[in-house]
Amino acid sequence: MYFKQTQRKHPNTGSYSGYYRLVESYRNADNRVCHHTILNIGFIEDATPEQLNEIQKRLTDKYEQKQSLFEQEEDDIVMHYVHEFWQRIKASKKIDIKSVEALKALVEVESLVHSNVREIGAEHICHQTWEKLQLSELLLSKGWAEEQVKLAATQIISRAVYPASELKTTRWIKENSAICELTGYDSEKITKDKLYQSALNLYKVKDALETHLSKRTNELFDLEDKIILYDLTNTYFEGQKRKSRLANFGRGKEYFDRLSNQNEAMQN
Repeated sequence: MYFKQTQRKHPNTGSYSGYYRLVESYRNADNRVCHHTILNIGFIEDATPEQLNEIQKRLTDKYEQKQSLFEQEEDDIVMHYVHEFWQRIKASKKIDIKSVEALKALVEVESLVHSNVREIGAEHICHQTWEKLQLSELLLSKGWAEEQVKLAATQIISRAVYPASELKTTRWIKENSAICELTGYDSEKITKDKLYQSALNLYKVKDALETHLSKRTNELFDLEDKIILYDLTNTYFEGQKRKSRLANFGRGKEYFDRLSNQNEAMQN
């Protein structure tokens, strides 16, 4: 629903003002967009454009049975017109209004019971990343069995979402996460020992994984490998650092430059 405005001469003031109609859009049989007038509002003198936008939004939400997730600021003018227009809409019977009571009769919200509720949001994002990086293909090419690959994916994604020990990760997978529904690995087979072994297997192909990830990320993000050399010869500490073990390893180049300058000055 939205307001449609035309300029008309106000009978009380004699000047031209906005005359409003509440309309809705729809497509006819020829797929053309048409407008249907729900309510002739008339002149509205005491509402700002922002308030009019809020009125039409709230009327639409009431018709579509939508509720805001956040607490909304109550404006007296907005609430007054929303209530007035909504009562006029129901009285006109120009649109099919399903009451909240009728919707509740279809589903008794109070009777709903949740069971086996699990998280999947962060796991889904990590699983998409796993597939984009083509890690399953790499591990399969290294002679891994398909079940080993699924376990590795389950472990890596779980540790990314819930970084904990193998024991806690096992409990989290079985009790809280839906990661196994994404990877296809049977959650009942998850044990801390299997996670330990999977980590050792991944370490055996560490070099191949690092090479693959470097190449794949370059392809995905159009990156170029660069070698950056840092000159650390002028690195120095502020203060005396008398108890610092790290500062005992040597002196900065500036120290030797000053020492050389002092020697030259003494010789001259």
